[in-house]
Amino acid sequence: MEISIEVLIADSRLAFVQGRYNESLKLADEALKVDENNSDAHQCAGNAYMSKQDYDNAIEHYKIAVENDADNGDRYFNLGYAYATSNQPVKALEMFAKADEIGCSPNVVGQLYKIMGMLCFDLHRYNDAIINLIKSEKVVGIDMDVLQRKALSYSMSGQTSNGIEVANQMKLLAPTEYLGYRIAFNILLQEERLEEAEKELDRAERFAKPVKELFFDWVAYENARYELDGDKEHLYLAIDKIFEGLCVVEPEVNSIVDSYINAAEIYIQLENSNMALKCINAAENPINSFNEGFSVKQLTELETKPVVKPGQREIDIAVETVRRKYGEQKIERYGREMAAKARRNSPDLEKNMTPIAQNHESDYSKLDVDVNPVYSQEKTEHIYRLYVAAYTIVKDNEHIKVYASKLANSSDPQSKYIGKYSLIKALKDEGYPKADEEYRDFLTYLRNEMIKDPTDLLVLTFRIQCHIDLGEFEEAEKLADLLSDEMRKPILEQIKTAQSGGEA
Repeated sequence: MEISIEVLIADSRLAFVQGRYNESLKLADEALKVDENNSDAHQCAGNAYMSKQDYDNAIEHYKIAVENDADNGDRYFNLGYAYATSNQPVKALEMFAKADEIGCSPNVVGQLYKIMGMLCFDLHRYNDAIINLIKSEKVVGIDMDVLQRKALSYSMSGQTSNGIEVANQMKLLAPTEYLGYRIAFNILLQEERLEEAEKELDRAERFAKPVKELFFDWVAYENARYELDGDKEHLYLAIDKIFEGLCVVEPEVNSIVDSYINAAEIYIQLENSNMALKCINAAENPINSFNEGFSVKQLTELETKPVVKPGQREIDIAVETVRRKYGEQKIERYGREMAAKARRNSPDLEKNMTPIAQNHESDYSKLDVDVNPVYSQEKTEHIYRLYVAAYTIVKDNEHIKVYASKLANSSDPQSKYIGKYSLIKALKDEGYPKADEEYRDFLTYLRNEMIKDPTDLLVLTFRIQCHIDLGEFEEAEKLADLLSDEMRKPILEQIKTAQSGGEA
């Protein structure tokens, strides 16, 4: 007995809902053998292919569904969604606009405007994003994803007051979540309203659950202050925030790696190659480093002296400070970290300690040794660049050449330029007789790269640096004239220093 096409389509839909995507596709194909132009059957096939992440086939089936049912807005929505998922935003917006024009079913409309808003945001069409996100809210109500995109769209379009207003709305809906505070902070930081940005982070410490992003934002704030006044105390405060984050946020291996990398960057700014290298090494070996108590903070003279038991008043103040910032549950871990640090500073102190029986409950602050960090090519090359920078501080040419050689073979232009330049500079500093020839070859390479993209300022700055190293100061000054006033000023100072025989 033949099964009707309606039954096949119904069974395909049921299999899809139950997660049996291969069976759903098979039933849809059987339905299409009965009627190859049936839009519902093509819809079922498209849905199954989408779930199997076969977007090309999904799009083809959705196209046929649209052709055979052109007055159905939902068909255009599904095709637009497939385009959006396959990273074709312009085509997606065309289909969504058609769906909006024709009209969609009530359960699709809100999602339609939400996705349109997000696509417009990604395409930097911020005013269009705001309009669509507001439409979505009117249909589906409050949605944190929509609020986040709307706040950022307001910010990027220069409507910062509206952006902060939306961020405040997010705080009302989720007062213990950091996201609303973070959006407000970034808006204030972007506008260089640093005092207000600091107050926003203080509010977050009082009311939101501590997360890694909070401590990373503290680092961004202190770096912004350092850029403004050049006071290195801000960099040390940034290190303190990284240290606090490692103490109070539930450890996760990739965020630990990022923390160590951030600390290394700061120590390079401080020209402290010793601590920078320790932090980079820790980033490459995060599990052992964290579990064995590696600290991103450099020991001060005071900290290396014998540990003296603090008075009760000092203890009360310290505990209250941590409680105010991070809540009751974080005090124990912070205390254990500080105690471990005290033991590392004064090994003889262990003789006075009473052994404590270990139990599994104390393991929650350790990293899982079976969960390995993920190093993308970008992160790996970031670490190599940090090695080059740290070894450059102490003029360790052997190590510079090792990591510069790795970068020189990169597919990323920035890493490649840094690698090639650092390698040649190290050879020159070692007195390699053909170093000038290497510079000439590199300059030819950079000129060719600039012909491909005349707007590439990174290439231009490396060309200038090569001419400085070769003592060709007039040529360096001519190229510096192509830069903006803000970029040209420090380079001209560098050229002047090199001309006078100083370190360029």
